[in-house]
Amino acid sequence: MLEDKLIQTGEIEKYVGIGKTKIREIIDSGEFVKPIFISGFAYSLYSVKEIQQWIEEQKQKRNTKK
Repeated sequence: MLEDKLIQTGEIEKYVGIGKTKIREIIDSGEFVKPIFISGFAYSLYSVKEIQQWIEEQKQKRNTKK
């Protein structure tokens, strides 16, 4: 099983292949993985496992749309 890793917003694009502007739109719309806020950090973090799960969910949507 893969270990989870927390990444910053700027790193998300390398996992999903979507540009920063579109990622920000998806995050702001509430349709993306919820950020993790850790006390003492100036920025939010995201779970790589949750991002990978989100990608799988998007693939499933592709298979159910007509």
